Amino acid sequence: MKKFVNSWQIISLALGILIGLCSFFVDDMLYKLFVISIAIYFLHFFEEFGFPGGFPAMGMKVLMGSNERDSTKWNCNNLNSMFGNWGFLILVYILPLIFPDVKFLTLAAMLFIFAEFLMHLILFNVKLKKIYNPGMLTGVFGLTPIGICYFAFVFERNFYALSDYFIAVIWLAAVFWFSFHSPLYWRLGKKRGYELTRQSAFGLTM
Repeated sequence: MKKFVNSWQIISLALGILIGLCSFFVDDMLYKLFVISIAIYFLHFFEEFGFPGGFPAMGMKVLMGSNERDSTKWNCNNLNSMFGNWGFLILVYILPLIFPDVKFLTLAAMLFIFAEFLMHLILFNVKLKKIYNPGMLTGVFGLTPIGICYFAFVFERNFYALSDYFIAVIWLAAVFWFSFHSPLYWRLGKKRGYELTRQSAFGLTM
């Protein structure tokens, strides 16, 4: 179990490649966009925590406001990182594939793509005063075209009501809290045996 969890970044890379190849066999445009986005998110996790890595240190500094450089003092390890990222992916991007008629699920997934764009192109770069941040390539150049494609070619203007947007935002906030700020997330972060490697924690560019 520990070996699997501590290799979740590499497993994410393998899943991203495999799911990306499967997308070539999907005909429906909406389904194809979701399958591709899931593949890119797995690659996104690898970029953030595998190669070049460094998202945990960036997250501590930018999102948590901490300059602590001793990663053993962070409430962050491979276990809660995998739980948070994979859990968020399942709830926000895989659920719409299972329940495509639930409007707010589809809308929430596509809206979050632009949140990724804002975080990885503006927020992190401004805070760090750097051109690149861990996850930027897949977050900006991988996911953004999917969101643009959806709202330009697949999106139906009369399909969503104002309430769908409201519920979508509430859903995203709830899932984000559960995945990255819930008591379960913090509890998992205290488990021993799932320590981040130096590259995963600080990356090659931090």
